[in-house]
Amino acid sequence: MRVQSGNTMSTARTLFLAFACLSRPLYADDDPAHSKHGEAFDEGPRQAAVLMLGTGKIHFPITTQSKEAQQFFEQGVGQLHGFWYYESERSFRQAAALDPEAAMPFWGMAMANLNNEKRAKAFVAAALLRKHTASAREQAWIETLRHFYNEAADDKRDKKQRALDYISDLETIVQDNPNDIEAKAFLAWKIYDANGLAPITSKQAVDTILDQIFAAQPDHPAYHYRIHLWDSSKPKLALGATALCGQVAPGIAHMWHMPGHTFSKLKRFDDAAWQQEAATRCDHAYMIRSLVLPDRIHNYAHNEEWLIRTWNEQGRASDGIALAKALIENPRHPELNNLDKQSTSASYGRTRLLDTLVLWELWPQLLQLNDSPYLQPVVQTRHEVARLCAVGLAQYSQNNSKALASSIAALEALEKKDQQATDKKTAEAKAKPADKPATPASTPTDKVNKEVRKAITVANQPAASPPQKATPTAKKIPVVATIGADGKPKPSTTQPAAKPAANLDQKQPIAQALAELRAAQLILDKAPAEKIRAALVLAKDSPKDRLAHYYLRLGEKADKTKAGELAGQLTQDLHGLAIQAELYLALDRKDEAKKAFEQVRERAFAMNRDLPLAKRLDDLAPRLGFTHDNWSKPAPVRTDVGQRPSLDSLGPVHWHAPAAPAWAGTGLDGKPVSSADYAGKPTLLLFYVGHNCVHCVNQLKAFETIAPEFKKLGIAIVALSPDTPEELPKAQKYAASKSGFPFPLVSAQSMETFRAYRAYDDFEKLPLHAAALIDAGKQLRWLDVSYKPFMEAKFLLEESQRLLGLPSVQVAKQ
Repeated sequence: MRVQSGNTMSTARTLFLAFACLSRPLYADDDPAHSKHGEAFDEGPRQAAVLMLGTGKIHFPITTQSKEAQQFFEQGVGQLHGFWYYESERSFRQAAALDPEAAMPFWGMAMANLNNEKRAKAFVAAALLRKHTASAREQAWIETLRHFYNEAADDKRDKKQRALDYISDLETIVQDNPNDIEAKAFLAWKIYDANGLAPITSKQAVDTILDQIFAAQPDHPAYHYRIHLWDSSKPKLALGATALCGQVAPGIAHMWHMPGHTFSKLKRFDDAAWQQEAATRCDHAYMIRSLVLPDRIHNYAHNEEWLIRTWNEQGRASDGIALAKALIENPRHPELNNLDKQSTSASYGRTRLLDTLVLWELWPQLLQLNDSPYLQPVVQTRHEVARLCAVGLAQYSQNNSKALASSIAALEALEKKDQQATDKKTAEAKAKPADKPATPASTPTDKVNKEVRKAITVANQPAASPPQKATPTAKKIPVVATIGADGKPKPSTTQPAAKPAANLDQKQPIAQALAELRAAQLILDKAPAEKIRAALVLAKDSPKDRLAHYYLRLGEKADKTKAGELAGQLTQDLHGLAIQAELYLALDRKDEAKKAFEQVRERAFAMNRDLPLAKRLDDLAPRLGFTHDNWSKPAPVRTDVGQRPSLDSLGPVHWHAPAAPAWAGTGLDGKPVSSADYAGKPTLLLFYVGHNCVHCVNQLKAFETIAPEFKKLGIAIVALSPDTPEELPKAQKYAASKSGFPFPLVSAQSMETFRAYRAYDDFEKLPLHAAALIDAGKQLRWLDVSYKPFMEAKFLLEESQRLLGLPSVQVAKQ
């Protein structure tokens, strides 16, 4: 229980409000969607947390008068241990809402933002303002972060020293509180987390700390840290942790994912796939239930793409293709999920789909998907090169020289275009005057902001007063940082700058793709062997299995020798060993072929038997002394994986759009309007926070301009706000047309609809900006909720068209 006096409490509140005012950016208008506590609170989850099952058993008492705040705080700590930062911050916010004077929930918010230093510092400052209400032990926790983020001018520490000091501060907490399990857990975490800056001198010593934790609490989620500790050196030492990691916190997807690291390193791909599938199912169940888009979750896309790779290790191509297509279908977002960023479900889906189709030689399926919503041409060079190369390989496999020539021509045109863009960029850089700062030009958005502010000022004057001009001291709306999918601050702009394709790591460079396809075409055209060999030298960076087949096709002794050399260099996984056995047998090296095939037998228990390679293995087996259709060995029986729930109980293997909540309000004519009026029709809902909000009016005007294009797609636009029915006409004054906006404005003043779509700050009782796309089948296909309105109308138009045209949506519609 807290023992401080009421006066002290009041002082803390006063200090925090002062901090909020100082940290809050100055806006020209009072936007109610912004937090009164400052910029750091604008971002992150702003809807109430709920007590969940399966986030780990935590005992971390803090000074609070609220039993429920204590529960949410410990839930947040468990989520921290599972790297579930988004929900962890929500839990800590809930604890702070229940007890605003408690200091430790703000420590927790900072811990949930360690990858976002700006926000973390703001939360540390809020914790420091309440530090006097906390116990000595809690003050020590807060001081570790204050010391870590120290911004004093005389603090000359580099990142390594800051990390070492953080570790030292945590050691002090352990020494002062020997029975504090959480202090030991966070100490173990920080030692491995800082390993890149301050290498661990004794992993065994860290493991001993973990032993102390598990001796005191066998079901603590620190098993996560043991897996990380041994992942890069001795993964076998983490096997015990793999049997318990997900089981002690089954509600956190990442805790199921982590054992996949160990199993992958030990080449137990069946177990790795189970863990990664458990993680993806857990993630999907949470996201569908909570109306959270996939790529907002830490590690989501990485787990998905790794699962596809793991399935490929087993020959489960059909599962990999289905998941890759599901990733491509996921909603896209200019900041969270797009093809310009490599580590998003959009990029990973496309990349892994091509990887799988090419690896398992599924050429007819690849050509069928080409130019479909899954593999359509795109402007991103890296993705387009991969597509054209894969299509060319498929055309080669079908001996279609003419079609292959078209793919080569398309790659050559892309190479020329890419080179022209590079030359232009180089020329512009040379022509740019040195040492002359650029003068920022006014943008169309600046002009609109100024005009709208003026109009709002005029509209809000008393009727008897003459129209007033905007004051010359009005401040321009600042650009406020937002959080990207990687957890780092990103600039918020009307049109987020895409990462230039030239700066992306190209997995399949244009030159490499052209070299291989040109050699393949020479083979189809039966060019002289010398010319083909010269082309293959240029294509030396192509995958060795394909190169070996090219040389084998030439058929001469030297070429067969080269093919044999390449066969010996193939990866020792299921696919590599299968190709190796095939090549060795073709080269009359039967003993080596049988040795490779024996290893294939061990690994192929889950392999799709309808794959072209699997069918060839069926034919190859009798030649090596095995049965044609029963050559693979059964799956291994595992006894060290712990008690596993059924995968279906964790959630769906693919994300799907949740059911859209019903909505209702009152129109300009005073009559009720609801989702029932739009049944069977795709609808875009724009949630704006009122006619006095400059940002809201800008959004309405942006969608006014593009509304005819939405109408052509059969999508109705409805704008909802907390304005009363009597206030709705005030927003109409800003429309370009005298008749008002070309979509209905609806009063949703009860806030029920805002809450249903999570467009509401439950902590501060504020409406938030949101945009939601609902398809004809009442499924919520796209959602953006923020302290700022979604302004990229053209992006949303194109994304709506893409989402509503997906095969899965069309099937559901039928």
